[in-house]
Amino acid sequence: MTDTLPHDALVARLVDARRHGTGRFETALAPADAAAAMRVQQAVAQRLGALVGGWKVGFGADGVPFAGPLYQADIVRSPATRPLAAGDHVIVEVELAFRLARDLPSRDTPRDEIVAAIDEAIVGIELIRGRLGEPPAVPFLAWIADNAGNAGYVTGGSTRDFRNLDLTRLRCRLAVDGKPVHDKVGGHPQGDPIEPIRAWLARGDDTLGGLRAGHVVTTGSFTTPFRAEGAARFEASMDGIGEVRLELETRAA
Repeated sequence: MTDTLPHDALVARLVDARRHGTGRFETALAPADAAAAMRVQQAVAQRLGALVGGWKVGFGADGVPFAGPLYQADIVRSPATRPLAAGDHVIVEVELAFRLARDLPSRDTPRDEIVAAIDEAIVGIELIRGRLGEPPAVPFLAWIADNAGNAGYVTGGSTRDFRNLDLTRLRCRLAVDGKPVHDKVGGHPQGDPIEPIRAWLARGDDTLGGLRAGHVVTTGSFTTPFRAEGAARFEASMDGIGEVRLELETRAA
């Protein structure tokens, strides 16, 4: 038995949700495996005519690396403003991203080679809002198929001098509406923000062209995910990297 029918149905559901608002998940839509989830990513991007401007990479609860594309149109510069419909929500995370100076092929790649391919390190804010919901309400593979829940990315301050920084011990601060909610040294899920890139390249399971020069690649949150359900102002910084700002504005649905 193939996953052709749920694959096509999930693609249609995700495309419709992107065009008309969030949709509803059904168990029958779940991809059969990670490869099917990646094919859904590819098919949705092709049907939307979306250009890939970057990637989010990380690890699932099972320790297996994953990737989700960031659409070029969804990557904006700080300071940024984002509408939020009344009654809706978005999850906000402060992350460290890297802009690539050259392509990184999918293969077992030494860390030094990855670092050498990076143009700059960037402090960013990822917005997460699954078109059909988020885990645990939605199975992990269905969430991966939905670009791993990415709903936008704000790029802030950056530096090309990141090789002189200890990326495992960056001090990250976050204030929401002027109130400090996070101030910690380190905190990346893998300790080293380069590790998710290395692991994903080694897996070599890509259907959208891979990590390319100019792409923004974000590798995991330094902060506890913040669920915003209304207007809010986010101001974050990473020592040695820069600052990033995002304003959420509530609008009538």
